Order: sequence, then C-alpha cells, then structure tokens
Amino acid sequence: MASLPQTWRIQQFEAKLKKMKKLGITLFFIIFSNITFSQNEDANRYAESARKFAKSGQYKLAIENYDKAISINPKSAQVFHHRGISKAMINDYNGALLDYSKSISLDKTDYEVFYNRGISQYYLKDYLNAIQDLNESIKLNPSFAESHLFKGYCYSEQKNYTQAINELNIGLTLNPQNADGFINRAICNIMISDNTKALDDASKSIVLNPADTRGYNIRGQAKFQLKDFKGAESDFTIVLNNTPENIETLYNRLSARSELGNKLGACEDYKKLLTLGEKADSEWDTYCS
Repeated sequence: MASLPQTWRIQQFEAKLKKMKKLGITLFFIIFSNITFSQNEDANRYAESARKFAKSGQYKLAIENYDKAISINPKSAQVFHHRGISKAMINDYNGALLDYSKSISLDKTDYEVFYNRGISQYYLKDYLNAIQDLNESIKLNPSFAESHLFKGYCYSEQKNYTQAINELNIGLTLNPQNADGFINRAICNIMISDNTKALDDASKSIVLNPADTRGYNIRGQAKFQLKDFKGAESDFTIVLNNTPENIETLYNRLSARSELGNKLGACEDYKKLLTLGEKADSEWDTYCS
C-alpha cells in the first residue's frame, strides 16, 4: 500500500504554522515595575494601582485605572504604553496600537514600545508595519533578541523563509534559550527542504521545553523527510499520547506507518481519522477491510 501523497505533508506544516506565545508583551511589566509615571501624586497613585492589577492579570481594572491616570496627566508616555499592554493582553490590539502610537508621539526613544506595537501589528496580520516597528526597536536596542525573533516570525508568515531564518539566527544567537525561536526556525528550514537543520532545531526546542509537543511534531516531519520512518513514528506517537485527536499528527503517523509496512498501525490511524470526521478514501477502505 502506498503512503499518502508527498505534497500534503508540507502543506500541512504551512497551514499549521503556530502563533508565538505573548511572552514579549508580558515581559515589560517587570521592566517598568519601579518607574515613576508622573510628577502628579494622584496620577501616580492610579498608575501604580493599574500596574498591580495588570501584574495579577486583572487587565480591565488596570485599564480603568490607567484611564484615570491619563485624565489627570495626559502627557505620560509610559502610562499610554502600559495601558496599551493591558489592552493587548485582552486581545484589543487596535486599542493597543492607538496607545502605543500616542506613547511614541510623546517619547520616540523607547525601544520597548516600538517592539510592543510591532507585536500587536503581528497579531493583526499587518506584517509590513510590524517589521517597520521591529526595525525601529532594533535600531534603538540591537541586542534585544525578541525584536529579531518576531521579525523572523513576520517574514515566515509572508513565506519569506530565507529572510526569516536570517532574523531567527540573530535572535537565537542573542537568546539561545528561546524554544519558540528554535521551533519556528525548524519550520522555516522544513519549508526550504533543509530537513537536517530542521531536525536539529526541533531537538533543541524539545530540550528547552519538553512539554511543548510542537517540537516532537516538527522533528517527526523532519525525520520523515530524511526517511527515518521509525523515528518519525515515535515522535508522532509522543504527540498523540498528549493530544490523541490531533488530525494532522494522525495523518503524519499513518504515513510513517505505511512506509514501515505497518498495516495494522496505519489502519488504526485511518479508522481513528474517520471517527474524527475525516473524509473516507476508497483505496484505504479496501486496504483496511
């Protein structure tokens, strides 16, 4: 029995490219923890209350207190920046953009607000403007790894994988502990058929964050392309042990088992896919009957 067509595997990866976690956005609560927002005592009090609410995840209350601080002192770049962060944390990216832009109009020297505005544009799929803001952040602070990493993610979303890898290389040199960076570079390497590098990056992501099964899934894809079908099956099984209804990975393991001549295992995966609502295939129906 032949395996599934070669083309679907790469297409699945392109379609399933994961958005990165919002670690970059939350980072700046710590950086700004002891800054005085204003010379006005009342504005400071509201801003400090807002900061505490934000740190505890109460973003709507944080925004309400930032509103009060701004009504007293509308000239604090930091308060607009922080309110933008709280809005971004409740997925109000358009509102966050307005606050970040106001903050930038008051202070154009802060690399962090350019970075955060770039992140909101990334989540709004405005990759061109996101790259522009990340470039500004890099000009102001070339050693900030996350600006390079998110710039790489933007290029990846644009399917400019070679440029994405260039930026991810810089980001990972600056921060070699970033598991998401390795995962995304692995995906980009698969998309340009450099499966050996993809396997290495996926393995590094697993070492850094073994709880994230994306690393196993991507490494399994790389192993499959390198014809290590047994290794691919093993990685896909790890993913399915954690997420047994992962349709993409079931297709992946079915393909690996088919290449290994494991009819029983391949047919188990095919029947599981049918129970999950996937379309039947007459050839597989005959093979597994």
